[in-house]
Amino acid sequence: MEKQQERRNVGEEEGGLPSRTSGQTGPEPKEHRIDITEISPRVKNWIGGLRKTEERTESQTQWPRTPKVPQMLRGTQDFKKMYEPRVISIGPYHHGKPDLGRVEMIKPPCAQEFLADSNQDIEALYTKIRSNIETVRKCYDWSSTSEYDDEALAWMMLLDGCFLLQFIRRKGKINFLRNHQIIFVLQDLFLLENQLPYGVLKLIFEEAKFNDDSLMKKKIKEFVTKTGRPEASDEELDEEPPHLLHLLRSSLLGRDKRIRGSQPEQEQQPEKKGKSSSSQGGDGGFRCPWKKCKQRAIWLYSFRSIKDLKASGIHLKPSRTSVLTDVSFKSSFFHGYLKLPRIIIDDFTKKKFLNMVAYEMCPDAPDDYGITSYICLLDDLIDHADDVKELRSKNILYNLLGNDEDVAQLFNEIGNDLVDPEAYEDVKDRIQEHYNKRMNTWIAQALHDHFSTPWTIIAFIAAVLILFLTGVQTYYALPGN
Repeated sequence: MEKQQERRNVGEEEGGLPSRTSGQTGPEPKEHRIDITEISPRVKNWIGGLRKTEERTESQTQWPRTPKVPQMLRGTQDFKKMYEPRVISIGPYHHGKPDLGRVEMIKPPCAQEFLADSNQDIEALYTKIRSNIETVRKCYDWSSTSEYDDEALAWMMLLDGCFLLQFIRRKGKINFLRNHQIIFVLQDLFLLENQLPYGVLKLIFEEAKFNDDSLMKKKIKEFVTKTGRPEASDEELDEEPPHLLHLLRSSLLGRDKRIRGSQPEQEQQPEKKGKSSSSQGGDGGFRCPWKKCKQRAIWLYSFRSIKDLKASGIHLKPSRTSVLTDVSFKSSFFHGYLKLPRIIIDDFTKKKFLNMVAYEMCPDAPDDYGITSYICLLDDLIDHADDVKELRSKNILYNLLGNDEDVAQLFNEIGNDLVDPEAYEDVKDRIQEHYNKRMNTWIAQALHDHFSTPWTIIAFIAAVLILFLTGVQTYYALPGN
């Protein structure tokens, strides 16, 4: 008993807590608090960095951000060719590269020419940009602007903005550029990492007074719209775009971003970026591109190309407009009609679409994924040169590449690693519903095999007439008639 009592007393003294069998109440446990003074300097730096990041996130910039190409795309084989400028740099991301130095030298005289045409003083314009330089910095990645002081960055914005506006105003016909350079400059102006904030352009042209009374905002819209679509649009901008690439994307999709002729808008709103979904990764709101665009079509849709649709009695028609969302499908008796917008395919198409897709992957971009959805739709419909030929024959696709196989390969390469946001899901479901009706397929196949030319139709009518006349003749030749 004495030994047991001794063990109990030792337990109480050592642990400060009573043993389970003692029934006594020991002292209250001390509250454990973390003192910031006891944390190591490294952890203090981490906490300070997190607080600064939170402050930067919460602070709203006056102008939208101009992001860089997402990291997940930077390891692709054609990254330099598709995403980096070949002739001229606009903004800080590619400024000062040696291979872009030749055209860089024409910016000062070009800016001087624009300022003279717009009756503006260079010192007053520089002061205006310099007073907004902190807003300009917040538009770009910090690592790309930190090497420039305020004066250098303001001068860069002035030269790049004046060059860009003069190029647009003169429709590329600048004395300092040769014809072959103009084409490459035009392509460089619509790269994601080669954008100037629209706010900077507005600072430059808002007080411009041209002798011909032309409006710079209208010229920018006309220039961008004609670059992207076969015919110009009369739609007014519903918002001030962050940059020219955003404006190009808006002109292609139109003001109403939802699919025309599809399900109601409230039923097909895409998920907001950053929310979990089966097609999103955890990379800061980016959609993971490392899946096939046709992944869903493999197990849900039986059709694989326009050739399959044609065999089931589905015919192509050009849409009323060239807006990429103007896609619809209508089923009628044994035939179906898929309407697609007109599109021009040239040497610039792949680069243009890839940069808009990269823009849609960024957290700061619009969350409708309109361009990505359209590319995935065409990738579903185009497998071979015959599919491109059918689109050409219906005046839907204008091939300036010269080879239909090149066009088919182009869309297969662009859509190869994309996740389909399924914005056209309703249209595809209706096509599949028509496609599943085997009677439609049989009748369409019979019409295609036996009545594909006028001569087969004439021969069929002649055969029917002969059979009819033979039957009449036989009827009257019978006894009693």
